[in-house]
Amino acid sequence: MKEFLQALTDILAVLFGDAPERPRTPRPLPPALPPAGPAAPRADPNEPQDAGEVSDSDDPVVVSHEAEPPRDTNGPEFDPVPAPPPPDNVERPNEPIGPGRPNPPAPEYRASYMWCIDNGHGAFTQGKRSPVLPDGRQLLEYEFNRDISARIFTALDRVGVAYYNVIPEVQVGNFLTERVDRANRLSSSLPKLFLSIHGNAGPAPTLQDFADDTVRGIETWYYHGSTNGRNMAAVFQRHLIERTGMVNRHLRSKVTGQFYVLRATRMPAILTENGFYNNRFDLESMLTAEFRQTIAEAHVAAILEIEANGI
Repeated sequence: MKEFLQALTDILAVLFGDAPERPRTPRPLPPALPPAGPAAPRADPNEPQDAGEVSDSDDPVVVSHEAEPPRDTNGPEFDPVPAPPPPDNVERPNEPIGPGRPNPPAPEYRASYMWCIDNGHGAFTQGKRSPVLPDGRQLLEYEFNRDISARIFTALDRVGVAYYNVIPEVQVGNFLTERVDRANRLSSSLPKLFLSIHGNAGPAPTLQDFADDTVRGIETWYYHGSTNGRNMAAVFQRHLIERTGMVNRHLRSKVTGQFYVLRATRMPAILTENGFYNNRFDLESMLTAEFRQTIAEAHVAAILEIEANGI
C-alpha cells in the first residue's frame, strides 16, 4: 500500500508541480593516476635497469623499426604501472635534489612536446664500464651518456626545442626512482616524452673481458604494448642506424620485467642503447668525439621529426 500511495503522490506532483527530486546514481570517476613523489611506485634494486642487464635468453621481443604500426590519433597515452615492490633501499642523491627548471621553447619555435631527457646512471653506478684497453683507455658509461646528452642539449638550444634535463647530478648511482619521479612530477603545458640514453654491454665472464665479437650494434627499447612508445622508438632507431651504419639490433621490449624507467613513467618512453662498450669494435668508436657527435645528431634528428609529425 505504501508503494501505491508513493507512486500516486509522484504522479500528482508531476501533474501539478513540486515533483520530488529522486536521488541520482553518481557517475563513476575515472581511475586516478598513481601519485608521484614518495607514494609513487618504487624501483626494485634487483630489477634490470637497461639492456646491459638483459640477455637474449630472457626472450626480448624484437621487431624491425621499418614495420611501423599506424600512428595513434587518440590523444596522449598512459602506460599501466604494475604493483610496486616494497620501498626498500630507496636511493637519494648526495647532491641537492632538483635539476632546476626545464628549458622552455624559444619564442619563435612552435614546440610540440616537452622532452624529458635522462642521462642514465651516475658516477657511483657499479659496473657500467668497458674493459681497460692496453693503452689505458676505458669507457665509463655515465660519462658517455652525459657527453651525448650535452651535445643534444646544445643542438636543442639552437633550435629552441623544449626539454628537461632529468638528472644533471653526477655523484649519484642508479637513482632510478628519483629519475622517474622527476619526469612524472614535471608540470608542463606541452605533452611529455621520456628519452633515456645509454651504452650497452653484452655477456662476458668479467668486466675486464670483451663480449663475443658478434654482440654489437644499436637497439632501442620501448614499453611492451605501447603504440606511442613503439612509434617513437622506430623513429629513433631509424635515424641512429642511417647515420652510424652500425649493426641494427632493431626495436626491443619485454613482456615482463620491463625496465623501471619505461614502466613507471606516465608518458611514452624509450631507451636507446648506442653501441656495446664491451665489444672491441664498438668500443673504439664509442671512445671518439666524432661518433658521439653522430649519435647526438641522430637523436636530434629523431626529436625534430617527432616535433614536426608527432607520434
